[in-house]
Amino acid sequence: MKIKIFGLSFLVALTKADKYTFNVVSLSPGSSICVKWDNNVQLLTSTIKPLFTGTVEANNLSKYKYAICDETGEILEEETVERTYTPMTPGINEVYNRQNKDVTIPSLPEPFKPMFKMGTEKFPPFPKNEIYNVYAECEEDGYNDLVHNPFFEDYSINEKNINCTVSIISSKTKYKGTGLMHILGFGSRRYRKLSWSLKFDKKFMGRRAIKLRAMANDPTLMREKLSIELFKSSSVPVQEGTYARLFINGDTFGLYGFIDSLSSNWISNYIHGDDKAKIGTSYNIFSSPPDGPFASLRYLGDDYLNYSEDGIYEVDEYEKDEIKIDDEPAKWKHLIEFTKLYDEWVKNYGNDNSQKAVDELEKFLNIESVLRVLAIESLLVALDNFWLVMSNAALYYNPERKNYQILPYDFDEAMVGDKSDPLIDRDTYISDCITWANKEESIDRFFVNNLLSHPQIKERYDVIIAKISRESFTPNQVSPYLHAVADLIRDDVEWNFNSIDGLNFYSDGLVNHFTLEEFNGNIDKTPVDYDSSRNSDDAPFGIVQWTELRSNSCKDYTKTVDTTKNANISDDVDVSDSSSSKPSSSGSLTTISVTFSTFFFIAFQFLYFLFF
Repeated sequence: MKIKIFGLSFLVALTKADKYTFNVVSLSPGSSICVKWDNNVQLLTSTIKPLFTGTVEANNLSKYKYAICDETGEILEEETVERTYTPMTPGINEVYNRQNKDVTIPSLPEPFKPMFKMGTEKFPPFPKNEIYNVYAECEEDGYNDLVHNPFFEDYSINEKNINCTVSIISSKTKYKGTGLMHILGFGSRRYRKLSWSLKFDKKFMGRRAIKLRAMANDPTLMREKLSIELFKSSSVPVQEGTYARLFINGDTFGLYGFIDSLSSNWISNYIHGDDKAKIGTSYNIFSSPPDGPFASLRYLGDDYLNYSEDGIYEVDEYEKDEIKIDDEPAKWKHLIEFTKLYDEWVKNYGNDNSQKAVDELEKFLNIESVLRVLAIESLLVALDNFWLVMSNAALYYNPERKNYQILPYDFDEAMVGDKSDPLIDRDTYISDCITWANKEESIDRFFVNNLLSHPQIKERYDVIIAKISRESFTPNQVSPYLHAVADLIRDDVEWNFNSIDGLNFYSDGLVNHFTLEEFNGNIDKTPVDYDSSRNSDDAPFGIVQWTELRSNSCKDYTKTVDTTKNANISDDVDVSDSSSSKPSSSGSLTTISVTFSTFFFIAFQFLYFLFF
């Protein structure tokens, strides 16, 4: 009898409808999303924009689609993607009209001994194969002022911060919080597709801030990402990240670089591997090419006003629990100290080719890290960074090692050719790996020229650029990396380029209407010619083509270099025992994971059918 009752219950269970859960991110702010299966349609609801969720009851639901609907459930548009429901579906935040992807993105080889921790469990690197969805609702007046007036009439920048409520949705997590947004950069704000900084009131994946980089001048959307990967593979601390779709106040901005900000949290976790570490002091370095003023890292005396007045240096991060906000001499102390130490080293050892000169410099400068920065910038021909124009970099005092290092950032003018830059000799720069930045003698290259004039230091630079040009910055390594990233973002490329036409502000802002064909071709060896009718920029070299040209040039330059001598010239430390940058399963304490809800949903279904 018991067997018969169980069998009857089982047959009854078979007649019950199953429950199916859906989660989908909308790419059309202000629109509702519904799910369609067979001839059925059901509206989904949203509690965290732009994520829509819902559960439907159906028999044997297998194939489904998402659609844009009105408030009554009438379909206005269907996605072209046809989906298959699996046990994994309830645990995934899908994206409207985008395939679910599991892309493996390779890392570039690491030619050198690691010098820094590059992340922790509390502050892990962003996953390489994720595209986040960032939805911000900001105060309307402040937002309108920013997007209509990134510059004021005197070409000074609009630095207004606006209050925002922000949602960040990944394939497995969702976050909602408040914070501040402002426009980033100077050159990048010439474009209608603006770059943004976002500061959180509560942490996201251990972070208090991120940057949303527009990549508005790049038909591949990958030059900056490859540049970052190259620095990282050489153990140069750099703000890395992935991609995000960005929406602000209902405006669709497109696909962005979603990367770390050079913040105190980033410094403590990436450089020191400890979120409680002392962070020291960092100074942003700015120059204004082609006419100046230019930073030089020269000693200008002990008065901090000599460094602060021209706007070429800026105090960024410092120990706020030790230095009062209005104590300017204390905040500028380490910049003055470094320039004085370097000035004394040049005076005392500028013509000394002995090892003692290197030993004395090593006491206060991380020579190895600086040389890696210079070598990579040379390979990239970075037009707006440290070597060429002394910009988009930070001088950092490392209190753990009691020395200074250079932290590079923002590489939107890398691998773009000479761009008719008057500081570059367009006839020779492609084949020049050591004097490419020295055309314009009126620019004071006090720091780099004195550094590379020492034979042992120059010899180490040659080994570094020889190793990178043979092992990591080669077509055989770069091409698979680029094509894997392209597989991740390709479905968003046309949507991104078309989004610019929906931004109804800043009519003077530069725009580019690149195409999917140009995206695909410029990854490899097809240039994008200048077309004033639709674009503000060209791309005269494909990325793989550029890699081949510069790699071959620098291999030829270093053809007699013995690359087996690969010991650090300074900071020969071991960080492997405490270097832990494991991916986080939950993102952060403030990120709401859907994994456990998926497990309980499936378990509940099983028990329901078994006993009811």
